[in-house]
Amino acid sequence: MLLPKETIPGKKPFISNNDVYLESSHLCIKKNIAEKLFGSEAIVLTIYYPQGRVFMMAPTSEEFFKKIHKAKQQMLKSKNAQGDKSVSLQELILDEGINEANRDLEFEMEAALSILKVKL
Repeated sequence: MLLPKETIPGKKPFISNNDVYLESSHLCIKKNIAEKLFGSEAIVLTIYYPQGRVFMMAPTSEEFFKKIHKAKQQMLKSKNAQGDKSVSLQELILDEGINEANRDLEFEMEAALSILKVKL
């Protein structure tokens, strides 16, 4: 029988101290950042640049981002009742060999362009 990580005896749950963090192979974004950058959009544009280990995302309505980057579309999922959002990075973690450990992540916001840059 498999137990979820959070129920494994002696395993402490991950508690983030940051607005952007990696948890269970998902990029998690706290409500204050998600609302500011993505509003009510459920689909975002994403791209990963391995040379700088930078993951970028923007709402699908951001035409400038579409023109500059060869981004793909991903679901921006609701993470919890507080309004936090998440995007799955499972495929990216496997393909690029990114450390999958739960952790806080460095990030930059370009609010005028609705772009989130995250260092993975």
